[in-house]
Amino acid sequence: MKTIAVLTAMTEELNAVLTLFNNAQESKCCGIPVHIAEFNGKRFLLALSGVGRTNTAINAALIAQEYKPDAMLNIGSAGGLKTEQKILDVVIPKEIVGVDIDLTALGFEYGAVMNEPASYFVDENLHQVILKLSRECTDISIHEGTVGSSEAFICKPEQVAEIGLRFKGRVVCVEMEAFSVAVVCNRFKIPFAIIRSLSDVPAHGSGNELAFNEFLHSASRNAAKILYAYASL
Repeated sequence: MKTIAVLTAMTEELNAVLTLFNNAQESKCCGIPVHIAEFNGKRFLLALSGVGRTNTAINAALIAQEYKPDAMLNIGSAGGLKTEQKILDVVIPKEIVGVDIDLTALGFEYGAVMNEPASYFVDENLHQVILKLSRECTDISIHEGTVGSSEAFICKPEQVAEIGLRFKGRVVCVEMEAFSVAVVCNRFKIPFAIIRSLSDVPAHGSGNELAFNEFLHSASRNAAKILYAYASL
């Protein structure tokens, strides 16, 4: 049976998933609650990564080592970096970067950890399947491009401007976990993909932290809906 690990950062995002997989049974992996659901001939491991790159790297690696999943999906909310985007738009990115990693003084490319890639890329086959399903199961605008992970909540115009400058405008949304998922999956040779729904759009100006609080649940449900469409294949 194919095993798919699904990581969300926050309880609100995980709850949106568990509502759809209502037969999930809770287990533990090194103290991490992992909800295991068999659905349509596949086994889904539904778990919190925790917020931020450190929590995500630890928990993703533990799940990868313990369960050896055939694929890993990182789903949830994000902030949009394009002025044409709207709250609740969906992003299915191809590339993942760390937008606040700076070892340029040592001669490394901005965004690269020492002796590691500056960019990671999702599994192309998985990406195309999820992209197609996203367009079929919702009439919401779908964006591709690059997702940028930061250890800061991006909410200031100067933050948006710096990311745009550093990455030549290719980052379409920001969040705090995808980079770690990419690093772990690269190390464990696990195909992965990212699903994000916009809870806020910092590209529209300051104050998006208010939108985040208002639309987090709706964005979480959007991402969960796409996951469910994938599970139903």
